[in-house]
Amino acid sequence: MSELSQGIDGVAVEAVDAWVVALDVGGSGSRLVAEFGNSVNPERISLSGRAVKVNHHGSDASAVVASLCQSFNAWAARMGHHGMSDGSTAPVSSAAVGVTGLTSLVEKPLDIHDILARELRTNRTAVAGDALTAHLGALRGRAGAVLSVGTGAVAFGYDGVNRWRRADGWGHLLGDLGAGVWVGGEALRAAGRYHDGASRGASKRLLEAAVAKFGLIESWPNQFYKNAERAKQLASMAPEVMIAAAEGDGTSIRILEEAGRHLADTLASALGRDIPPLASTTGRLVQEESPLTVSLTKHLSEDRPDVSLVPSQGSPLDGALHLARRLREAPHSVTGFRPWLTIRVDGHHTSRDTPEDVGAADVLTAQLSATDLPGDELQ
Repeated sequence: MSELSQGIDGVAVEAVDAWVVALDVGGSGSRLVAEFGNSVNPERISLSGRAVKVNHHGSDASAVVASLCQSFNAWAARMGHHGMSDGSTAPVSSAAVGVTGLTSLVEKPLDIHDILARELRTNRTAVAGDALTAHLGALRGRAGAVLSVGTGAVAFGYDGVNRWRRADGWGHLLGDLGAGVWVGGEALRAAGRYHDGASRGASKRLLEAAVAKFGLIESWPNQFYKNAERAKQLASMAPEVMIAAAEGDGTSIRILEEAGRHLADTLASALGRDIPPLASTTGRLVQEESPLTVSLTKHLSEDRPDVSLVPSQGSPLDGALHLARRLREAPHSVTGFRPWLTIRVDGHHTSRDTPEDVGAADVLTAQLSATDLPGDELQ
C-alpha cells in the first residue's frame, strides 16, 4: 500500500496520487516543476515566474513563491487536472523551494512554509537556500561536498544521513574568497595600481575595462562605498577578468589562479574528514575551463588527493525536486540545517533538525545568490 499524506484540511491522500512540487526562486527568474504519479514515469509540468526584487526592506521572494504556487493551481484548474473533489486545488503531497538570499534578504524565511502550505494545501514543506539545493542537484542527493560560485562562494558538505557542513558564504566583507565579488575587487585594485604607476600587480587592460564600465577612477570610491549593491557591482567585473585572462593579461590570469586556490580551500573545508570524498562545483565562474578552474582542480588534488571531483549532474531546481520527493517518501528522514534548510512536517519542524549554523543568519552573509552572477540567465 502506498504511503498516506495528510492534507491541511485533514483529508488523507495517497502520496503517489498527488503532486510533488519544487521551486527555484532567484535573482534572474524563478521556476516551478511538478510531478504526478510514481517516480519511474511521472507526469511533469514546468512553469516560469519573475525574478525576486530587492529593496531596503529585503527580498520579495515570499511573494514570488506565492505567485508561482497560484500559477500552478490555476493551471491545474484550467486543465481540470487531478483536482480535489471540490475542484479547488490539485492535491500536493509535498513541496520544496530553494531561495536566493534566504539567510540574509528574506525577512521571515519560515513564513515561506506557511505560503506553501496555504497555497498548495500540503503539510510537508522544505525551504532552503539556493546554494544548498545546488548541492542536492549537483550530486543528485548523494553525500559529498558542492561548491557554489557566483557573486558569492559557499560550499556545503553532506554525509548522506543527517549531518551538513558549511564553509564560507560569509559575504564580501569577511569571505566569499575566490567568488565573483572577490575577483571583481581584485580587478579594481589591479586597475588602481596601474593608474597609480605601480609596477607589480597592475593591469592596463583591467583599468580600461573598469573605466568603460564605471567611469573615471576618481568616481569609484563614491560609487562603491555608498552603494548597498556593492557586492553585485564588484562581481560584475568578474566576466571582464575572464575575458582579459583569455586574451593573455598576466595580472588577470594570476587573479583567477589565486581565486582557484581560495575556492579549493573552501571546498576542502566543507569536506572535512567526516564527509565522503566526492565533490562538485556549480556556478558561472566554474562552468568552463579557465585559469580559475585549472587552479581549483590542481590545489584540491594536492590538498585532498582522495577526493573525486565530478561534473555537476543537476540544477538547484533538481535539488529542490529531490527534497520534495524525499518529503513524500520518508518525511521524517529529511534533516534540517538551520537557517539554510528547514523542514516542516504536519505543522511541526522535524525533531532531527541540526543546531543552527551559528552566524549564518548574520547580515554579513552573502546578499546575492551563490550560484548566479549579475546578468546571469536562470539555469
